[in-house]
Amino acid sequence: MQLALSLCARVTSADEIATSVYLRTDSDTTTVISPRARVDKKLSESTKVDVTYAADIWTSASIDIRTSASLRPVTEQRDELDAAVSHELSSDLTLTSAYRFSKENDYQSHGLSVGGSYSFANNASTLDLNLHAIADTVGRSGDPQFSRSLGTLDTRLSFTQVLDPKMLAQATYELAYIDGYQASPYRFVGIGGTGYGCMQATFCLPEHVPGTRVRHALALLVRRALSDSVSAGINYRYYFDDWSLGSHTVLAQVGWNVAEASLLAMRYRFYTQGAANFYQARYLTVPGANTFTTRDRELSPLSYHRISADFEHGFALQGGAKHLVGTLSVGGSFFNYSNFVGLTSIAALEVTMALVLEM
Repeated sequence: MQLALSLCARVTSADEIATSVYLRTDSDTTTVISPRARVDKKLSESTKVDVTYAADIWTSASIDIRTSASLRPVTEQRDELDAAVSHELSSDLTLTSAYRFSKENDYQSHGLSVGGSYSFANNASTLDLNLHAIADTVGRSGDPQFSRSLGTLDTRLSFTQVLDPKMLAQATYELAYIDGYQASPYRFVGIGGTGYGCMQATFCLPEHVPGTRVRHALALLVRRALSDSVSAGINYRYYFDDWSLGSHTVLAQVGWNVAEASLLAMRYRFYTQGAANFYQARYLTVPGANTFTTRDRELSPLSYHRISADFEHGFALQGGAKHLVGTLSVGGSFFNYSNFVGLTSIAALEVTMALVLEM
């Protein structure tokens, strides 16, 4: 049972201090650096608080920037602060609440969430329900008069069942309703022309997408301990929305306890999606008032493969009173765009280094 769960997220009842840094670079000339720090403190036997600060610092001269006629790479920083409180009402029921605030020079976001986890059947079954409400304000750099609102309501319901001492399964359903400005204030669509931004276009119009979006996702995962030192898991997720965009994701992973305090995990992810119903690589005629246009590659047909390796090792400190865990993760991704003018593929390298001190 313990090994089957080793591929899940780390859960501990002890106080923790954690820090990590994520680095990403890709062939579309984009570099991201994301430092993160977290403090997890038990206030009592039944209550704990978790506070996290994270930042995303990215520099890019990607195709989106190049097609907007920008001559120089753009550098941006997003700062985020998360605070969460969880309380065990009983040995079977835990309630959580959280607040998230993030800000960058042209975007601000507030998020609230509440949730609960209920275990029953001698802790062999667990039901989790989470509700989120997010209020965003979208701006445009250099234009203080530009301000648009975006709201999101979503819920996630999951059921986890221990099938036997070495195996568990989980089913998840997610529903989200998004209302407001969902375009990019920097993205323009050429009518006529080459399809490469507004090059040789008869007209150059701001991106125009629907104001509402309803998203659904269904996921199923199974994890099993294959031996005392090896476990494996597979996860499938199907996504669809009312923009007629559908996707499939498959994640396979294997974990190996190479030593008593060391874990090696290998992961492979495959993702594929179709296009939104209003997406076109080239728009040849002037759209009507209710016709939507986009130059968003995330709404075009695409697929990607990702493979990664994670190595985690624990160290006992002060005679075992404290425990330090270090993790190194290295991953590579390859994105394929089958119907997007100016970009056919992106190769990306990702590295994450993390330390967690358990006290």
